[in-house]
Amino acid sequence: MALGPFATAADLAARMGRELDEVEQSQAARLLADASNLVRMAAGYQQISRVDNDVATLRGSDRIRMLLPQRPVRGVSAVAGLTTAQWFWDGGQYLWRTGHNRWVGPVTVTYSHGYDPDDIAYQVAATVVCDAVKRVLINPGLIKQRSIDDYSETLADARASLMPGEQDTIRQAFGVATWGVTS
Repeated sequence: MALGPFATAADLAARMGRELDEVEQSQAARLLADASNLVRMAAGYQQISRVDNDVATLRGSDRIRMLLPQRPVRGVSAVAGLTTAQWFWDGGQYLWRTGHNRWVGPVTVTYSHGYDPDDIAYQVAATVVCDAVKRVLINPGLIKQRSIDDYSETLADARASLMPGEQDTIRQAFGVATWGVTS
């Protein structure tokens, strides 16, 4: 499933405080998509964007609870081959079997997850994406340092990448440190 960028060219222009020129406008969509993928990677490969009725086939945990991979979970509508009396969603990130049964084999789950564009975490992702793209647009030649006579200037890394502080911001916004840990 192709997921779109967290920000548009108009969002980028607003954050830059000026209109994008013709060349920048032609590059904006691709750069925003690339930076959005970098944010998803920093967020532990979470999709982040809201996805309704996503169908995922998961490996059974051989436990009575199973961790759903994408967060936040907005709702679970079906588990293939089981009635709603045989499982329940705890309102968080786990799907539970009833009657002390265990999740075994492949389990196909239909659930909704992710953030809406007006959610704070989504807006954090949009800001980080725009900041990463701004660096590329401001410094398209990827110049690291330049000097003229006694004047010297060191520029931020302009590659389409996230700076360490931005990675920390994404990890904090999406709680990456706790993902994947089950007991």
